[in-house]
Amino acid sequence: MLGETYFLIKGLNVEKNLNVLAKEIPIYEIRRIEKNLTSFKVPYKWRGQTKKKLEGLGYNIVEEKNYGFLPKFLQIFLNFGAIFAILLAFILYFFQSPYILQYEILGTNTLSEKEIVEFIKDNFSQNKNNLTLSDIENSLYQNFSEISFVSVIVKGQTLIVNLKEKLLPEEIYGEFSPIYSNFDGKIKEINLISGISQVSVGEYVNKGDVLVEPFYLDSEGNLQKVEADAEITMEVYRSAEITHFDTRIERVRTGDFCVMDEIKLFGLTIYENSSNCDFALSESVVENRDLVKNNLLPFKLQRTIIYELEEKVVNESFESAKEKIIENAREIALENCQDCATIIDEFFTINHQSGSTTLKYTIVEEILQK
Repeated sequence: MLGETYFLIKGLNVEKNLNVLAKEIPIYEIRRIEKNLTSFKVPYKWRGQTKKKLEGLGYNIVEEKNYGFLPKFLQIFLNFGAIFAILLAFILYFFQSPYILQYEILGTNTLSEKEIVEFIKDNFSQNKNNLTLSDIENSLYQNFSEISFVSVIVKGQTLIVNLKEKLLPEEIYGEFSPIYSNFDGKIKEINLISGISQVSVGEYVNKGDVLVEPFYLDSEGNLQKVEADAEITMEVYRSAEITHFDTRIERVRTGDFCVMDEIKLFGLTIYENSSNCDFALSESVVENRDLVKNNLLPFKLQRTIIYELEEKVVNESFESAKEKIIENAREIALENCQDCATIIDEFFTINHQSGSTTLKYTIVEEILQK
């Protein structure tokens, strides 16, 4: 245990009230010293809640003492925490000040700010001492044909790119665009409002296919631009596959495990309590939580539980596991649905092979695309 708190209280009806408290707070080593004088211990992290409960019940806390590593450790850092935090902040600022920490892109209209930032990060150092701003400007101008003018400056730890885009022809960036399919599926119904339909009812389409073009034929047979607008109902197929092997090797937990605790401050390990784990096969589960609340310094407890595994040969026929496989495949298929509110059909197919069986579960969903 990292720490515990000793309480000596004065008052009556102690046994009854401690039994009530024990349902919420771990209490141990209870000793009746006198008729109205009782002592007990609680884990250090429960000291505040315990004290509040005792005062609420009207008990006089005669003595309160903290024992263990954590109380002593916190006492040291509470005394020197402010100085340490200021010193650490100064050191961190000294080491990171030569580096670019953020990027600001100004003047974009059609270009992607994210794409420009990723280009700069991939091709140039974040260390300000290794940067030549004119090289960044020339590289951006050469690699982005949409840019007509660009300037780059560094302000503090921010690299600012100010650019101007070329005026592109209306044929490339027109006012109207086609309606594209957002799904793989079958056209069930089309209500064309404006534009030229490129698909028909009953036709199968792939995601990205053009459904309606932004044109119409005038009285002279010429194509004229118009906003593509339509209500298209599609049958979309959501599928999931699970392959079952009649004989397989599974890794299962044996029941043995060990625990490793680390106390961290600003990502650095300042205390470690580890067990000797010598497992041939294992898996780990990591838990992170704040060690102390309402404290200037962010102490974190990282607990790693390492479970021993063993390999077992499992013989299970497809027929005996069929219902479970169907249900698992259906759950996976449902996760792919948009909202699963308009399911019109469900079915599955089974493909048997030597030693294995593949089950494909399909959910047919009706979706209105505009």
